[in-house]
Amino acid sequence: MKNQPIPNRALDLVGILRGEGLRITPQRIAICRALTGRHDHPTAQNLYDELRSDFPTISLTTVYQTLDTLSRLGAITSLGRAGDDTIHYEVNTEPHINLVCRDCNQIFDLPSQGIRLLEQEVRQKLGIAAPQGKVVYYVHCNDHVDLHHSNENPRENHGENHDE
Repeated sequence: MKNQPIPNRALDLVGILRGEGLRITPQRIAICRALTGRHDHPTAQNLYDELRSDFPTISLTTVYQTLDTLSRLGAITSLGRAGDDTIHYEVNTEPHINLVCRDCNQIFDLPSQGIRLLEQEVRQKLGIAAPQGKVVYYVHCNDHVDLHHSNENPRENHGENHDE
């Protein structure tokens, strides 16, 4: 992972960190690369576990601080606790609905034109350029069975919780 080119979205995140005055270390670059290379909603611990073998000196604190900074600046979204008492993050900042399964703790992105319209309404009524928000619905496995088999947002295998 260390010597691979950095994808554009990861470079964007690195630039945001640099703009905040943070030192750009190989570990922070790896966090941005790992975050943008995923299609799920990882936790800080997920990212830490993924990067630890390539970066043995990386600290969980660095992962949390990096995610917190990116989230605070709107570059990524913090979903809060997704039924498993763990904060999940996502790099998809496009308007969508997050479906959180109460049974298996999986999180799926559901594109929604309605969310785009809602954001437009908020912009117009408040006169602000880019409102920050998220929509989260809690469902059960039976409610999202079709999402388990779609390519919409493959998080993890159904019923398995790898966040522990």
